[in-house]
Order: sequence, then structure tokens, then C-alpha cells
Amino acid sequence: MIGMDNKEVTKYIALSGSNTAYEFTVKNNYEFSLKRQNMRIDLVEEADGFLILLYKGIRYPVEIVSRRQNEYEILLNGVAYTFSVETPFSLNRKRLLAGRQSEIFDITIKSPMPGKILDVSIEVGQEINKGDTLVVLEAMKMQNVIVASQKGRVHRVCVIAGQTVSKDEILVEIGA
Repeated sequence: MIGMDNKEVTKYIALSGSNTAYEFTVKNNYEFSLKRQNMRIDLVEEADGFLILLYKGIRYPVEIVSRRQNEYEILLNGVAYTFSVETPFSLNRKRLLAGRQSEIFDITIKSPMPGKILDVSIEVGQEINKGDTLVVLEAMKMQNVIVASQKGRVHRVCVIAGQTVSKDEILVEIGA
């Protein structure tokens, strides 16, 4: 898309963890428009390696906690934010795939935190009941038992014992 001053403007959608969509445009790397309000945001790496976000003359410390493809977890001024950045095309594709995913599987169990899989207690095709142990995940030297939130049949097991997983990585898919 070309803006009024003939500079290229790119449209994006920031999708929060609660699936709230915020449309914004980017003209060059520093000028943004959100809800028709223009703003300039600068990211500056300090000599000591810290990242600072400058907005309206105010400095906010920023830490990029994790980045996986277009999904980000950042710490901005001491507050954690998780979001993905989508183009209109990728957002439509994501919603289409999510709709298809929900047709195939009733429940997708994801890792609540990064860690190591200690035990997988189920196998594909197994009937499970609410509360049954699915996976044991070790994180920060603690064992976390991941249990079934509903009755169903295991369609797919995506992890094995000894495997390291990231936060939100799919562990098990359960269907009716």
C-alpha cells in the first residue's frame, strides 16, 4: 500500500493472547498509525546491551523474552505482553486453520511453560477420562502433571519422554 507521501505503508494486525486484534500501519521502521493516530516509536540499544523504547520522549525498558516466527513475548516497563503480528492475509489463514483445527480436534493440550517431558502416560487411540494424567513436565526443578480437561480419545501425541518443549508447544490432541 502506498501512503499519501508516496512512502510504502504496510498494514499489520497485532493479535493479543485474548485474540483481540489491533490494526496498525507502518511507514518506514519508526512511524506507526494506530486507530488513525500517527506515532513515532524508536527502539534504541544502549551501550550496556539494554533495549529502550522511546515514545513521546519517554524511555521504556524493553526485553524480548521470546520470539518464535511471528509470536512474541516481551517485557515492557516490567509488564509482560504476549502477542503475534499478522498481515491481513496471515490472519485470515490463521483463523481458517483454527476453524478447521476445531473441527478435527476438540482439545489441543499445550505446554504451559518451557520444560522437559519426564513421562507420557497415554498413547494414540486411548480412551481417556477427565482428570487422567497425560504428560509429566519438569520445569524449574518441579514436576507438573498435565491432566485431561475432558473425556475423549487421544488423536495425537506430539512429544516423547526426554524431549524439551517450549511454552505453548502442542503436547497432545484429544477428540470426541
